[in-house]
Amino acid sequence: MPVSSIPQASDFPAELQPVIQLPLGPAAAAATPAAATPALTNVVLFLPGLGDSSANFANFARALNLPDTLAITLQPPFPLPFPVGPGSHWADELLWDQSTGALDFDSPCGKAVDIIVEHVILNPLIRKLKYQPGEIHLFGYGQGGAVALAVPLHPALSAFAALGSVISIGGALALSTPLMSSLAPKNRTPVLLLGGSKGVLASNEQSPVKRTKSFYEYVEYHQWKRADDSTPKTRDEALPMMQFLARRLRSRRGVPDDAVEIS
Repeated sequence: MPVSSIPQASDFPAELQPVIQLPLGPAAAAATPAAATPALTNVVLFLPGLGDSSANFANFARALNLPDTLAITLQPPFPLPFPVGPGSHWADELLWDQSTGALDFDSPCGKAVDIIVEHVILNPLIRKLKYQPGEIHLFGYGQGGAVALAVPLHPALSAFAALGSVISIGGALALSTPLMSSLAPKNRTPVLLLGGSKGVLASNEQSPVKRTKSFYEYVEYHQWKRADDSTPKTRDEALPMMQFLARRLRSRRGVPDDAVEIS
């Protein structure tokens, strides 16, 4: 991944309101802008949950400050209707649970997935800026996690190598996701599922973890002791996430600039 290939907000659809962040350590932050530009070897797309914004969720991406990693936080493209709003969502249309009258979080998100695949991953990142699929990761929360899980399964990516990884906190593949043939190979993008003991992924009904494993070859699931699916709050909750990222994120630290990668 060339250091010069840092995308601009104008490379992405305006409705996604991207927040683009470079990793900065204490020394880099105090240096000049040119000296602070790191040697990037990864890009992570952060997808917030229903009702959240890219500006707000970017605080989580900034707090992680993943080494050698470009963070791009994307806003859900569709405004929430009155009286549900303000905020945005990822769904093709908002559905309501007929039994409870509450918002159904399993609403299909096909249009948003199309936008991310075509106008974030394929056109700007891979075709224009020459990133490799294995350098591109997705990190989604809630409804954003459901979108993140659907992206690597998009037909437009089938001709490419697997993406770097997917992490979903409290987000499951939509029930409307077309089933794969038992003879078709599973997607090789590594997946990490995280959530609370009474969260979406912990449900025995519809078996969301089992459904994810039917599509992906490598799936890890870690359930927290607390009930809800909010972002990690303790070291024990964050540890599986950080270990997973440490195994998946690439680094060129200590590698000479003129070194050639042999694959």
